[in-house]
Amino acid sequence: MPLQYDPEFIKEAAPLLQVLGAAGQLPEHDVNSRRAFFGSFTSQMPPLPENIEKIIHHASASDGYQVPIFHVRTKGAQDHEERQPAIIHFHGGGYIFLSAEQCFPPHIAAVSQTGVQILSIDYRLAPENPYPVPFNDSWTALEWVYENAKELNIDTSRIAVMGESAGGGLAAALTLKARDTGLSPPIAKQILVYPMLDDRTTTNHVGEMAFWTPADNITGWTAYLGTDRATDRVEAYSAPARVENVEGLPPLYLDCGQLDLFVHEDLEYARRFVAANIPVDLHIYPGLPHGFEAFSAGTDVTRRAYENRYKAMLSF
Repeated sequence: MPLQYDPEFIKEAAPLLQVLGAAGQLPEHDVNSRRAFFGSFTSQMPPLPENIEKIIHHASASDGYQVPIFHVRTKGAQDHEERQPAIIHFHGGGYIFLSAEQCFPPHIAAVSQTGVQILSIDYRLAPENPYPVPFNDSWTALEWVYENAKELNIDTSRIAVMGESAGGGLAAALTLKARDTGLSPPIAKQILVYPMLDDRTTTNHVGEMAFWTPADNITGWTAYLGTDRATDRVEAYSAPARVENVEGLPPLYLDCGQLDLFVHEDLEYARRFVAANIPVDLHIYPGLPHGFEAFSAGTDVTRRAYENRYKAMLSF
């Protein structure tokens, strides 16, 4: 039986599929067109529930840039007698588009459902700011959270990293540096949602059903890595699939759609954790492409995916 879209997904995402079909394939390396196209699908910021608050912090990068940190938490979280867990989040967008603010709405529901606060990092984008700038911005923000944990009432032994797509790649990369530099306390968990891990991926196993195509992938990785993309000059901090040893890394949650270009690299990454006897919580959703939840919020499979992510947020 050939691969096909999940029936509920295709019904709810029908308007998007028409738009994608009409748009056709964008040329490789056309960053601005992708920014305009994918940015058009972001939703407006919903009103905050009465018990949720949003704060914007800033962390100073080594070049003086002030990295914005969008912090969402339940009101009064800073007043709890015991310090609270926190998730440091990195948004998706292929390293070339979207922002922490554009990807903020799902955090409101996540915090409402779990009570776990989220700090989402607005790292600078390629190609204007190629690697290592986005990685360094993210590390700067991570260090800032650790340094300010007391004032934020955050338990540094219960800090997880989380990200979708390129943000999942950044989250994975930060766990590598945290391990290699002996960050203390270590990162407690990594929650990776269809992470973008391997700059060498160009094979499309689902044809026209792919929402993120090889041309998109080449465009994003080339903007991020330049002419180093797909060469032996790429290091694991920029493309975590390049890591040779996962020993000492924190437990892994990973989910991905089977119709996602990244499913093979993600499965291989998870396999290494299984082989290293590191706890792994892996979910592959048949019939779903990259970024599926943004276009099918009302389907059972999307609700199930969010439930699995919320459980991961509560278990570290």
